Amino acid sequence: MIQRIQTIWLLLASACLFASLKISFYAGNIITAVEGTSVNTKIFSELNGMYNIITNVLTVSIGVLSFVAIFLYANRKIQIRTILITMLLELLLMFEYESCIKKFAEGNYTIGSFLQLLVMIFFILALRGIRKDQKIVAESDRLR
Repeated sequence: MIQRIQTIWLLLASACLFASLKISFYAGNIITAVEGTSVNTKIFSELNGMYNIITNVLTVSIGVLSFVAIFLYANRKIQIRTILITMLLELLLMFEYESCIKKFAEGNYTIGSFLQLLVMIFFILALRGIRKDQKIVAESDRLR
């Protein structure tokens, strides 16, 4: 299990996802109205995996699924399906981040945005490793 390269890619993807719970994806100011007055205030806020319940659930579930996929090495078809599901959930998480950014009046992307991109790259590399394993097994079956 450890000697397979897709284990490393899935472990790195899981680590990046759990790191994105604290590392911000976007940081900036949100304008809020003070109750009882017509004054608006700017509040500095960071958008990370714990910003709201949707981003929290998606981030944790993707991280757990990618970690669980490591142990599905005996059944490569289920492992591929699990990775494809995590990729779809990751796209949904990125869409949620982008929709949350609309609440910000001003701000910038931070290093956490690169973590989300790295997660997708790690999933693609893990799929390539699994497909190579399938090819090796098919060739060895042909030789028998």
